[in-house]
Amino acid sequence: MTDTEHTKAPSFANSQGMRVLAVFALLVAMMVAFKAPYALVLWSLDGAVALLILITATCAGLGIVRLLHLSVTGWHFQIALSAGLGLGWLSLLTLACGWAGFVGAGHRYILPAIFLASGAVGVLFRTPIRWHDPSPHEQPWIRWLVLVTAPIAALIVLSATLPPGVAWDEEGNGYDVLEYHLQTPKEYFDNGRVAYLPHNVYASFPSNAEMLFLFGNQIMGETIDAWPTAKCVNALIVLLIGFAAYAIGRDMCVGCGVGGAVIAGTCGWLAYLGGIAYVEGGMLLMGMLSVGCLLQFAKCDDRRAAMRWIMAAGLLAGLACGFKYTAVVFIAIPIAAMVFAISRQPLAHRTQSALVFGLGCTLTFAPWLIKNIVETGNPVFPLLGSWFDSDIPGWGKQESDHFAESHVPLPDEQSAGQRLGLLWTRIIADPDHRFGAVMLALAIMAWPKHRTRVDAALMLMLTLQLIAWLTVTHLYARFAVPMLIPLILLAGRATISRCMSLRSPFAIVLFVGAVLNSFFAYQLYARHTERDGERFNLEGATHAFTDGLLDSEAHVGYVNKELPNDAYVLLVGDARAFYFQRRCDYCVVFNRNPFAEAAEDASSPEAVLDWLRTRGYTHVLVHYSEMQRLRGSYGFWESITPSLFEQLVDAGLKGVAQFAVNDGANVYAVMYEVPAAGLDDGG
Repeated sequence: MTDTEHTKAPSFANSQGMRVLAVFALLVAMMVAFKAPYALVLWSLDGAVALLILITATCAGLGIVRLLHLSVTGWHFQIALSAGLGLGWLSLLTLACGWAGFVGAGHRYILPAIFLASGAVGVLFRTPIRWHDPSPHEQPWIRWLVLVTAPIAALIVLSATLPPGVAWDEEGNGYDVLEYHLQTPKEYFDNGRVAYLPHNVYASFPSNAEMLFLFGNQIMGETIDAWPTAKCVNALIVLLIGFAAYAIGRDMCVGCGVGGAVIAGTCGWLAYLGGIAYVEGGMLLMGMLSVGCLLQFAKCDDRRAAMRWIMAAGLLAGLACGFKYTAVVFIAIPIAAMVFAISRQPLAHRTQSALVFGLGCTLTFAPWLIKNIVETGNPVFPLLGSWFDSDIPGWGKQESDHFAESHVPLPDEQSAGQRLGLLWTRIIADPDHRFGAVMLALAIMAWPKHRTRVDAALMLMLTLQLIAWLTVTHLYARFAVPMLIPLILLAGRATISRCMSLRSPFAIVLFVGAVLNSFFAYQLYARHTERDGERFNLEGATHAFTDGLLDSEAHVGYVNKELPNDAYVLLVGDARAFYFQRRCDYCVVFNRNPFAEAAEDASSPEAVLDWLRTRGYTHVLVHYSEMQRLRGSYGFWESITPSLFEQLVDAGLKGVAQFAVNDGANVYAVMYEVPAAGLDDGG
């Protein structure tokens, strides 16, 4: 170590930024301890594993930054960029190992060993981190403004310890998490490989987030009880979005960085996404970092350096697409358009840059396209079903048409006026204020304040995203989340004054906005964790679901505790299979259902019972309330009806348990036992 490094290390440790970070961490810990002390215990155990995964990914990412020859001026963006690239590397590495059959209990240590080795290599070959990059003139109080993000961060930490299925009501209490975000990694782990699942179409979606959750299963050596690690990884990714916003803005000035961090860190959407194991957090992080690389590209005078930055932007945009298909139209295409708006180079050079961006995007998105081509013949399965003929197990033209018809706006939402009305009610005037009025107002102010190419490019991205939301989605609020990328960066840029610091009026506005957003986010959290002023204390309570302690989960507890270990259960109606500890089959409503086909083709109820016995099923769990809900939304198989099971009961199917809510008033599910051969008539 040189004398210079000896003198720099203490100054870094004693810097104002480190003091702010320490106070921030203390505030978050105090808030979490006040509401749920056990949440801190979970974070000290499973959260520590998640943090180790993130640190190792960042170490691997440092090597990738070096491999790409990216010259990063500030350590903040270097760390954020390395974390993003490293997490992307981990996702694709897990996919490769899973596809080769090296996942599951039988190969528990292979994938973690490769990942740890890549982290070590990344550290050895990293570009030296410039901890003390020069910072522009700033007022001493600016960094302390970051402390207003502590309440949202505390809610993210708290929500990450809630078992999947608690939050949020708008998402069917995490229906998608229990149906595929955590369920498909569970199946991959149990099966020992990543492969096509004919009963779950969502398993064919790009699954970078699910690969991170699968890696958590590998580290923990289990599936159901590994959910805290998965949710903590997701929470850390969401927290990284705020740090990335700071790192990107700080390249202009500390005030801009702090403004971006405060805008991001007090956004209700981050609390929402951080509390549920969805994929939007990773998509947002990769998209934000991709825009950050584009801004570096725009500043480069050296053509070769610029090409390296635009390649990095493409790689990250491709990783964003690997988290969710919608990133193609919400992130990749808008950023490609931004290349033309932000650069001062001749048109030919800008076109070449856009092509390099597209190449980088293709490289990191291609593994998912290739996987689908091999398994289904359609690179973007199940999308574009009219373009590709995917007649494969569990899928055909009928299923493709059903999927497409179910993902368009409702009939009373399809006119231009109705779509614009939903833009107001679901985004601008969202009852939960997840975007927040301050962010929207400051973002609008950015353009008349600066009118630079950067602001024009960000406005272009926002405009294209808005058009995409209005025209190619079914207008759910969560599909508007990618708009946070330009909104956060625009709002952060709006906080810059002529002296390159935050003006006091801006500080007041940010503080008021932070308080309001935190209030609404807490209201959302409290609706799911409190009733009549009393907390449910569900943090870490896996047994509330696996043992059926909640009325709505009594059927899960019955399967896990009352049925023998060798029971084989057919789930009808409900596809939330995550908490079941017995062998179960289920079918997502969009897939071809073998039981529905058997019921349709059978000559008699006795033939259906024979089909069940031939398949080896010992029990059938029918979730009648889910059947009814799906019939009113996505649709349900016409051959599976309550009357079918009445006929099956007459033929010998035996009802052994009923499950109800509201003090037994409303029966929502029934457990049936399949009779042995010769006992169909009850004899």
